[in-house]
Amino acid sequence: MTFSAFSGRNFSILRACFLYGCVALATGFAYAEEVWADLASGTANVSGVGTVRYTVGYSSIGYDHFRSEITATWHDGGDRTQTIYDGIYDKPPAKVWGMQNRLCVSMAACTRYEDACTTQTIAYRYDVATKSFAETGDQGCQR
Repeated sequence: MTFSAFSGRNFSILRACFLYGCVALATGFAYAEEVWADLASGTANVSGVGTVRYTVGYSSIGYDHFRSEITATWHDGGDRTQTIYDGIYDKPPAKVWGMQNRLCVSMAACTRYEDACTTQTIAYRYDVATKSFAETGDQGCQR
């Protein structure tokens, strides 16, 4: 049995429309902004940059783990925005503060079913030439 609506040229058009629709959907999802269950925000003062506004977005992914994204916004010859962290940690939100010419972030990683947690700190130094923050490990963030 043959269905004339899906034969020859009509099938090619149908297949092209389907593929185009799939690409359009995938592209749309790739550029969709994350919707976070919770948000925390504030400001930090960083030498050479001034006031940096930050937002910590996070959502539970189960087993007491949270997926998170931290964005920083500042002004240096124009408005700048940078995602400085995108990952998973425990006990949100991450803590963010300024220390001299660094933007500092700390977060907890906990052993499952235990209250023992390790705090990880990441320092981001401002690079004037590129007008962006670059990760430098944990140097320069001791309180």
